Amino acid sequence: MNWRLLFSGTQSTSWTISVIVGVCVVLVVSYWLLKLERRLVPRTVGYMLLSLRLFVLLTLLTTFLKPVLTRTWDAEEQGRLVVAIDVSQSMETEDQHATLAEKLRWAQALGMLGNEASNSIIEDWIQALDAGNEPNWLGRPSSADAAADREMSLARKRQISEVLNEFGRMKRTEFVHRLLTSRPGEVLTRFSKVMPLDIRLFATQQETVSVTQLPTLLSTARPELIPSGTDPATLLTQVLSEPDGNQVRGIVLFSDGRPTVPGDLASEARRLGSLGVPVHTVPIGSRFPPRDLSIAAVESPETVFVNDSAQITATIGASGFEGQEISIRLEKNGQLLETQKVTPAGDTAEVRFSIPPAEPGRYDYQLITESFPGELREDNNKRELSVSVVDTKARVLLIEGDARWEFRYLKNLLERDQQVELSTTLFRQPYLSLLNETFIQRSLPEIEQLKEQLANTDLVVIGDAGPVDLPEVFWTAVEESVSRDGLTVVVIPGRRHMPQSFTSATLQVLLPVEQARQRWAEQLMASVPDEPSSAFQLHPTSDGSQLPMFQLGTDQPGQIPEFQSLPGHPWAFTATARPSATVWADVLLPGREGVTEPAIVHHYYGFGQVLWMGIDSTWRWRQRAGDSWHYRFWGQLVRWAARNKASAGNDQVRLTLSNVLIDETESAEVVARWNEKLLPQLAGATLEIVATPADLSPDENGPPIESHSAVMQQNGDTPERFTARLPRLPPGNWNVELKLEGAEFQLREAIRSDLMVRPRTSAELANVSCNREALQQLADLSGGQMVEPSDLSKLISLIQPEDFSAAQIEERTLWDHWGLMLVFFFLLMCEWVIRKLNGLP
Repeated sequence: MNWRLLFSGTQSTSWTISVIVGVCVVLVVSYWLLKLERRLVPRTVGYMLLSLRLFVLLTLLTTFLKPVLTRTWDAEEQGRLVVAIDVSQSMETEDQHATLAEKLRWAQALGMLGNEASNSIIEDWIQALDAGNEPNWLGRPSSADAAADREMSLARKRQISEVLNEFGRMKRTEFVHRLLTSRPGEVLTRFSKVMPLDIRLFATQQETVSVTQLPTLLSTARPELIPSGTDPATLLTQVLSEPDGNQVRGIVLFSDGRPTVPGDLASEARRLGSLGVPVHTVPIGSRFPPRDLSIAAVESPETVFVNDSAQITATIGASGFEGQEISIRLEKNGQLLETQKVTPAGDTAEVRFSIPPAEPGRYDYQLITESFPGELREDNNKRELSVSVVDTKARVLLIEGDARWEFRYLKNLLERDQQVELSTTLFRQPYLSLLNETFIQRSLPEIEQLKEQLANTDLVVIGDAGPVDLPEVFWTAVEESVSRDGLTVVVIPGRRHMPQSFTSATLQVLLPVEQARQRWAEQLMASVPDEPSSAFQLHPTSDGSQLPMFQLGTDQPGQIPEFQSLPGHPWAFTATARPSATVWADVLLPGREGVTEPAIVHHYYGFGQVLWMGIDSTWRWRQRAGDSWHYRFWGQLVRWAARNKASAGNDQVRLTLSNVLIDETESAEVVARWNEKLLPQLAGATLEIVATPADLSPDENGPPIESHSAVMQQNGDTPERFTARLPRLPPGNWNVELKLEGAEFQLREAIRSDLMVRPRTSAELANVSCNREALQQLADLSGGQMVEPSDLSKLISLIQPEDFSAAQIEERTLWDHWGLMLVFFFLLMCEWVIRKLNGLP
């Protein structure tokens, strides 16, 4: 145990100097008083007063330096072992397709076959089966009676097969339960004798359970864990990030090795290895893929316009069906729309359907593959999806100074989009005076006409135009339309004018960035001959990856696309995001590994929003891909802006959902943006967002309709903005309504928005074979081992109990202790009494 006296006040140099100067001044004054009082009182009294004053000064000095007494000691704590069990959908698989050798190993692990005397015979059978030979079922050399041996061998094979057939009806979770709790292994009991256990069940989410709860939880549905996904990376992260995470000495993971939730599992395994926490993996399930058809992934737009053909792309898992023709049907509400036939060359195939929605509304579709005898499971042969159809065109105003490449490609793209109504202004363009006017408008309309045009526009894209082209009156009109009408503005800066040539205060307020700076990739890292040119690579942040424009062909919402694989950008205009803004994408600086700067930044302004687009070469994404990525990005951006303009509300408040179509694993963020003039009347009010099922109507005699709610919180940087995140909702259609209580005014009308929650579209059942390679890699990277279920006794020797010392620190502040204050006033009282007794003032 160590004791230390620390003076925390000395950490501030200015404070320490001030205290020293004050003490010196007091010392000088005390000496002057001593010389003055010696003329009036005896020497002894004078020195007594001086001593008391010095003690008072010492007490004040001690208080000002803030002494802290610390006590440090080492406390012995016992480590714990985490046993993690995968309970995702794939772990509900019954391994009917497992080989005879695998079933023999599993039976041996559960004690269903063999004992110490016969284990060697079973091992010989397994080796023969792995080599492709027929085992010697007799377990001994053949006798002279060959017929009797053959009959006995067949009888034993039938007997063993009857025992092993149970695995064709046993779910993987049941197998794990028996493996952990049943004799002869009783693995959990043996683990608990080594060190305390922490048992976790995990899928997309995780929970801690006790040994007594384990049988019940493994045999029942667990919707709260969202079994449609497997996320071991988050499990490993959370285990060590908990308050007692330093007590974890090892992790034993029972899984089929098929993570389906995006995450960097390899990096997490390396981190655990560096911390000395090995992950021992136990493979569950057959290593061989079964004969099974599945719809592994579906890609479809969330929102399309009327007569805007929507393409649905489905990836079909066809394990065991290579070279065999299969049919895939597209249905709407049980009605067949189209059938396609495909003959897979490998274990996957891709099919595409086109649906031209003719009427506005929300449509539910089903993709169904035909079923074949012998399939492992049929619950993965169907996928549901929804598409929202709107009947209005998105109105876009494109403003540019010169016809740079970004403008040309963007103009051509938007002109080809039948669901976009485009207006273009190009200030500088060739004009040969052959026509009365240029082909493209080259000036803005009068201010009143401009305001009317902005009020009817969903998106304004402003390029590299100068202050002469865009005067202050233009920015004032834009600011009014953004804050009042919900207009979305995208600013694409340029090398000549935007924004460095502007002094407009209105523009500076509108922009979500400050301290903008131009960057050239060649200046940061010179290109090497015969190598690709130096370029910035766009990297979406976690906030940006949730948006449709950044999901370039991924099946899972929120999964970050590989933007690094797209052509890079030689120039970027990076900036510092304002406190109220959100960075959607960074650029990776070439030659500086891991260093990024904000490039695409967004913030809300009044009822509208402004986006800083710090790159002007998205047209490069067309290289060898045509419209695939370029159109998808800008097309989704235009439709996203149109949805914001059409958000629910009035001139009091606008209600916006982060997404109107989510899956059951996500939660929607709801934003209410109030008219700034109403903010004083909102003081002390309670804002709540309530979600109720849209398909149910209240019944006076029936039970109340289940609803979910969340209290909205005010944003500190933008006080007119209130946000809340709804809890996860079951699949279905929901009405989301804003409720206001305690305000000095009432909402003139109900503010509602629609939200659709669909079942999670997961690849969980696309491939249910055990990925032993992934489990082996996880174990190797973390310093653990992969152990077969039949060798679990080996784990006991790998898990070493280890007590560790945890440093404990106790601090006690002395400068604010009541005793010090008592001493201070006691000294002052003594000094005052002595002065009065000796006739001093």
